[in-house]
Amino acid sequence: MGAVILAGVAVFLAYELLTVPGLTSQKLSRGLGWPLLRLLFYMGIGLLIGQVLESLNWSSRLGAWASPVLRWGHLKAECGAAFTAAFFSGILANTMLMTLYQEGKLSRRELVCTYLINTGLPVYLLHLPTTFFIILPLTRQAGLIYLGLGLVAAVLRSAVLLAYSRLRLPAPGVGPGVAPPQAPAPGQGWLRELWPRFRKRFPRVVLYTIPIYVLIFLVTEKGVFLWLREAAARWVALGFLPVEAASVVIFSVAAEFASGMAAAGALMDAGALTVPQTVVALMLGTMVATPIRALRHQLPSHAGIFSPGLGMELLVMSQSLRILSLIAVIIPYWIWGSHLLH
Repeated sequence: MGAVILAGVAVFLAYELLTVPGLTSQKLSRGLGWPLLRLLFYMGIGLLIGQVLESLNWSSRLGAWASPVLRWGHLKAECGAAFTAAFFSGILANTMLMTLYQEGKLSRRELVCTYLINTGLPVYLLHLPTTFFIILPLTRQAGLIYLGLGLVAAVLRSAVLLAYSRLRLPAPGVGPGVAPPQAPAPGQGWLRELWPRFRKRFPRVVLYTIPIYVLIFLVTEKGVFLWLREAAARWVALGFLPVEAASVVIFSVAAEFASGMAAAGALMDAGALTVPQTVVALMLGTMVATPIRALRHQLPSHAGIFSPGLGMELLVMSQSLRILSLIAVIIPYWIWGSHLLH
């Protein structure tokens, strides 16, 4: 039955690809083929590294530096390994979490809590080098404040989630239904088991990732995400900010990240926007645009690494918490900024 459903999905996607107007073979290879192959390659490498770390029982050592903080949140040492990996690669961190969960070393709640904690400070610092050198030249003081508020929101998110996990999770080693740590595999035994385990898991990753990636590509080509961005931009433009600030939000949502920053810098230089107005406009643009980008760029890998249902659930939770944490830092800043202007 499952094979029939998959065959039907494949036929449907192939037909839809053939009927997209103006879709050339060159655009298909550049926009779908190579990006999909690159994603699968990185996911395969992440899965392989995660399984090597687990087979050698290095997860606890990898996360040892973070263990005091995570232990306070009643999270196991293995969670520390995924937390550490999140500073370098989201795919590797997510793969490690799912591997630990499937091997019974983490409960579902531990997986969810660790994933959400990882989307706070680790993910923020992972992307900081790229965003810093785009934001600072274009928006200067407003950009520094924007980055600072983002850092506060990320730390706040991780701290609140650690407190939640401390309240809802038993202390490590106490919870029911979690397998005890396994002893290291003797000799080269782990190496003989590595490839069979990889062959068992990776096809499942591919099975979910490819159709969802193709579906996202089709949705993008048919203009659905463009329509979503434009609709979101029009909605935000009706807010309390000046028309100039609304244009920053529109550029941030309807175009790419750097476009909103460039618009903000130009308007601020012209004296049309104050620094607080620029900061709030950039934060609002981030709040609206990031969930749409996450759905477009992260859903295929999340569906492959976790499962379509769990992956979507994690994305929705992480983006909702991100928006709430940004609101929590924007409101005090806006009140403070408005007080200074008066």
